[in-house]
Amino acid sequence: MSNKEKNVQYSWHLLLIVALFLFLYGIAVYDYIMTVSHNQGYFEYLRYNQAVIDYFTNYPLVLLIFWTINVFGGIATLLLMLMRKGIAFYFSVATFASMFLLDIITFGFRNRWNIIGVKASAIDIFMLILTLGLCIYNFFLFKKSYT
Repeated sequence: MSNKEKNVQYSWHLLLIVALFLFLYGIAVYDYIMTVSHNQGYFEYLRYNQAVIDYFTNYPLVLLIFWTINVFGGIATLLLMLMRKGIAFYFSVATFASMFLLDIITFGFRNRWNIIGVKASAIDIFMLILTLGLCIYNFFLFKKSYT
């Protein structure tokens, strides 16, 4: 491996991106665990009404799988990026695809915008855009691995 390749893979922006996304996905993991475990204290803290609690209590298995891939795929992507593995790009694509499908299904067919609310829905859309950015970043970071 040449010095130039090492500088790109160990660059400051890689560490900054990983740190930012580790913070964001860390919040997502916490939210996932608290929501899937139906933690009443967490729901009360977020001031969820009964409609939101019912929404997550009766969450279909397929959507739970997409959500799981999204949350833990994001963490795996970050770890692979730190290990400088080109497969991080594919993990980021899987993370984005699962999040995209989850959003399409829940916004389109489960009335997510109205049940969860505007703020949480906007955050989810913002995370989708950021995750797409992570895919693009990984493509350019590891494109030498593909040629």
